[in-house]
Amino acid sequence: MKNTTMTTIAGLLLAGVAAVGNAQAAQSLDIKFVREDADVLAMSTSDTQDYSTGRLHYVDREGRSFIAYCVELQQEFAPNFLGFQTYTPGSFSGSQAAALQGLFSTSYAGLNNAFQQAAFQTAVWEITHESTGTPLSVAAHQGSFFFTGLSAPLSQGGSLAQDDAAFVSQVHSYLNAAVNYQGADLYTISRLSNANFQDLVVATAVPEPTSLAMLLGGLAALGFVARRRNAA
Repeated sequence: MKNTTMTTIAGLLLAGVAAVGNAQAAQSLDIKFVREDADVLAMSTSDTQDYSTGRLHYVDREGRSFIAYCVELQQEFAPNFLGFQTYTPGSFSGSQAAALQGLFSTSYAGLNNAFQQAAFQTAVWEITHESTGTPLSVAAHQGSFFFTGLSAPLSQGGSLAQDDAAFVSQVHSYLNAAVNYQGADLYTISRLSNANFQDLVVATAVPEPTSLAMLLGGLAALGFVARRRNAA
């Protein structure tokens, strides 16, 4: 009797491998902007004024949703009413690639609120917009890209100056962790490019070697059991 469990799991594994290969080989990707987070922060930088800053929600034509961050302030993102737009998948290189990998590997999984999301997005902008060789800092008038202020205090009656200082400190903590990261790549970092709308960065978690080993070990065990049953 054919072992359907073994066949199903093996099929899923092969399908996963094929999906990764197809994604890497894709020449274009149609995606649609869905929304920003409801509590997104507004802030200003050397390149923006009262700009809603945080993570962006997108969906592809297969209905798969994902999170993206902006890497191009010279253009706006495509609004939802324009529907699907075609992007070209690519990658980052050099110091940008290393810093973005460090940023996502150290901080992405721990983002819990709008303040942290906005600080993370600002760190992405610093990495992608700062002049080559310039230390990563968003302090006022430091380098070619910098933070100039939140649009409003974080709480009613709060101190905008204190909130601005706390925000800069949060961004710098992300940037410092990024440039000092020496560990394994925890994410595949992709750039989605479009000639008319802002480019995006998307991160996909890399499967842990131990998880893959456990899966392969489980498949081997199922195969051994199946052979014993067939022999009986």
